[in-house]
Amino acid sequence: MRVTVNVPDRIIHDLKSHATRERKSVSSLVTEFIEFGMKDKRKRAAKENILQMIGKVKVNKNALKMLDKMRSEDDRA
Repeated sequence: MRVTVNVPDRIIHDLKSHATRERKSVSSLVTEFIEFGMKDKRKRAAKENILQMIGKVKVNKNALKMLDKMRSEDDRA
């Protein structure tokens, strides 16, 4: 898919230099950077959600026993 974006000249210059050094097309390098940025953003959001849940979640005091029982029952299958 073709997308048009406005990018500052200094970034385009750096991008072209980087692409030349890595022997990649500018398009493939931009795609790689976007994928990395999106993946990083999802990771940060997940970490933030986990941090917000800390202290709000209550664990059943018998959770370890229940987990062990489930595991042993699953081993028999």
